[in-house]
Amino acid sequence: MTDQLECQQNLLAFMGHFDMDEFQAMEVYLAPDAVWVRADGVLHGPEGLRAWAAKRQPGILVRHVLSNFRMRAISEHEVHVVSYAMVFRKDLQPGDATPAPMAGPVLMGRYEDVMRKVDGRWLIAHKSVKLDFKLA
Repeated sequence: MTDQLECQQNLLAFMGHFDMDEFQAMEVYLAPDAVWVRADGVLHGPEGLRAWAAKRQPGILVRHVLSNFRMRAISEHEVHVVSYAMVFRKDLQPGDATPAPMAGPVLMGRYEDVMRKVDGRWLIAHKSVKLDFKLA
């Protein structure tokens, strides 16, 4: 697999696991010293992800649609990846079933990721989001 394809596939897998509440499966895509800048705080490494997941409110149905991946080499072992992210979210109440009613995406923005090659694998070293649109 090419480096570019591996970076893209790892970012897609990371957010796919997030959407399915598979937080432990997300850890393999994070560098040990990874930083994830989120609207609700900054997570540091797999330990930060674990602590955040333990406190996460149950019943959140979220789906990310990622596209328009653009990559730029920073060095031989780091690349900067920008992708578009559209997010759909519904806070389910006990007894709610899927498919959930939908009004449209709650936000559209850009993920900015720095991927680092660690032991032959491209891992997320830094992740942040820039919002371009938000549901009013």
